[in-house]
Amino acid sequence: MIDVLTREEAQENDAYTIKNFYPSIELMEEAGHNSYLEIIKHIKKDDEILIACGSGGNGGDGLVIARYLLLSGYNVKVFLISHNFKNETLTNFNLYKGEIVSDLDKYLKENKPSVIVDALLGIGVKSNLKDSYIDVINKLNEVDAYKVSVDINSGLDSTNGLSLGAIFKSDLTITIQNYKSGLFLNEGKGSHKELKVVDAKIKPAKPNYFLKILEKKDIKKLFPGRKENSNKGDYGRVALIGGSKLTPGAIELSYNALSSLRMGVGYASLCIPESLYSSYALINPENIYFLFDDENGSIKINEEKLDKLMHYNAILVGPGIGVSENVYKIVSYLIKNFKGNLLLDADALNSLARYGVNVLLESVTNSIVLTPHIKEFSRLSGLEIKDILSNPVENCRVFAKKYHVIVNLKSNVSVISDGEISYLNITGNSGLAKGGSGDVLSGITLGLLNKNNDILLRVASASYILGLSADLAIKEINTYSLLSRDVSAKIPFAINEIIK
Repeated sequence: MIDVLTREEAQENDAYTIKNFYPSIELMEEAGHNSYLEIIKHIKKDDEILIACGSGGNGGDGLVIARYLLLSGYNVKVFLISHNFKNETLTNFNLYKGEIVSDLDKYLKENKPSVIVDALLGIGVKSNLKDSYIDVINKLNEVDAYKVSVDINSGLDSTNGLSLGAIFKSDLTITIQNYKSGLFLNEGKGSHKELKVVDAKIKPAKPNYFLKILEKKDIKKLFPGRKENSNKGDYGRVALIGGSKLTPGAIELSYNALSSLRMGVGYASLCIPESLYSSYALINPENIYFLFDDENGSIKINEEKLDKLMHYNAILVGPGIGVSENVYKIVSYLIKNFKGNLLLDADALNSLARYGVNVLLESVTNSIVLTPHIKEFSRLSGLEIKDILSNPVENCRVFAKKYHVIVNLKSNVSVISDGEISYLNITGNSGLAKGGSGDVLSGITLGLLNKNNDILLRVASASYILGLSADLAIKEINTYSLLSRDVSAKIPFAINEIIK
């Protein structure tokens, strides 16, 4: 697992290291030198390099990089947006003996730099940028050059990934010591094409951080070898409750995502309104059907039939089921009576939001997992979308802790939290921004909830597998044409990559 730091955590580490281990000037030298070593892997000796520096610590890192490039014979120039240097930056300004660009407009008119290094602003900036910075960032973005950002892309909030007015767009971002959450959230993921971490001798102020990114090796333990002497009863039962006359296909999509049987469970039951049976009957011979009474093509609550699902390992409610008080009663009954793992998605979430979220506090389940997208989470939490986006990690964590649930807050980078530990999922691509992707995810998640251990890891792994499947799919299909069925077809290959 990879630790991901907020602005405050990174600053806390800096202060802790300076106080107990190394002076700040030494940390700046280390960060700059190791960034230089990374940069020269990507550039040529005859490149014309422009390094845009601010007056703070990030600018100091840029001046160290400039000094090493100059000493190594590279054609490098430095543009300074300000001379109001902090002490360490002033020291490195005096050590740099190369050319200074005083007029950026004139320089860009007369020269065509092939490499631009952005060292304008570091992780500490959290307020809207001055017009002078916005102007410089926009001008540099227009230049056709290989672009590098140091630590964080200038103009990007290092915690929430929102723009502070303009964002420098890089081919490579070299972040110091640890990933920063803003590099992934909101606009952060699209701010760079490649991301590298370099060491700067910064020590952690605390032993563990609550925000992490999964790696394949972390997920592999969820797929132990299957015993030859086993049967389908050894691998759990899951049920999918959903579908309605208006949206009959969504629940089928969850099943077709290969997210239960292909994720390893032994039995998967599709619980649908009785009137829809003929629409589903022959689509997949692997399906087991469980028919509910219906009212106008929608599932009608029947506690006796719900009781027959109580021995299942996991139940999913929501895809295509519709928003109604009846759906809310089904969800509430399961919350209060089902002791396995309950997964609520789509209309189950919208019914909860409309008729009362507090029923979550009455749970007897092993775990409740909610998989809302941003708008659904807004309905559930009562928060405005802009407020959610301003701090998605904390908002997700607070809600999960308050209601004793696991939340997978779906976005281009999803946040998964149980209120104590949180994960970011960074796999996936823009092809997933299409109807049906959430149904595929809920199916994958259900397939992993056939066991009662490591539930948070299982939920986060489901997002990883969805994203990895989409990434494998676009090797053959473009992001415009990618369909959820294409993603589901790659699930076995994603699992292959993990278990190998």
